Amino acid sequence: MKKALLGVLVLLVAAPVFAAISPARLYEIAANDIIPEIRMAAGFALINLNYFNDKSEAELMAICGGDDSEAIKMVASAALSKLWIGAGKSKIFLLNVITGDDSEYVRLAAIDPILEYLIGYNDKALQYLINNAPTFELRYAAAKAFFHNHRGDYKTAEALEEICNDEDKSDGFRKAAADLLAGVYQFPPATAKSQADLEDQALNGANEYLRYAAAKALSTHLIKSDLDETALWQIVTSFYKNPSFSAEYKWAYELALGSRWAG
Repeated sequence: MKKALLGVLVLLVAAPVFAAISPARLYEIAANDIIPEIRMAAGFALINLNYFNDKSEAELMAICGGDDSEAIKMVASAALSKLWIGAGKSKIFLLNVITGDDSEYVRLAAIDPILEYLIGYNDKALQYLINNAPTFELRYAAAKAFFHNHRGDYKTAEALEEICNDEDKSDGFRKAAADLLAGVYQFPPATAKSQADLEDQALNGANEYLRYAAAKALSTHLIKSDLDETALWQIVTSFYKNPSFSAEYKWAYELALGSRWAG
């Protein structure tokens, strides 16, 4: 962690002075900036601004499966998911998408919409999907539905960390457990992890699920912090080609910078 933070402190890039950034400018950054982490931060800002919400299903699916940057595809995926939620898409349609579409961004868009159906499944059916579904996205969606149906049964960090550490559990189940764990790390305040502890775990956690849980909780701290967009920009810029930082740690700061840019 000290090595990673030192990289932030010795950053030599001159930070720009930011005025209000228009959605059009954010799009340009998300599409073309040389630094992938800055592109992703701009993408998160566009999601917060509901960018692409005027696009049709066909247009969004084309962007998700096209040659745009990862950040732009992420924005399109988020807009597509919002378009499908509550839109009456059939279970068969969503199952076909989440298991069969070539684009991971289209499959990701189907996760939240399909929950409307999956939360009605019994435990046996959900466990089958959690362990045997052909794509990560459906395994994850089934696990989210399972935890929704058992939301009172997993209240301690220890229980959720055990799942995150269990290599015999499916990737989707561990990721959904990490989502819950991020909340437990923040509440109740008396037992919440400190920002320093979250920073350390997001950097150095034993596996991607523990790092993700810490990073998700950390992003809330960062968004509420006094760090302005210039300071966050400096930190995110320091991530470029720097192996000292985990992907999850970067993600927390990308989310925070995106939140600042969205205003």
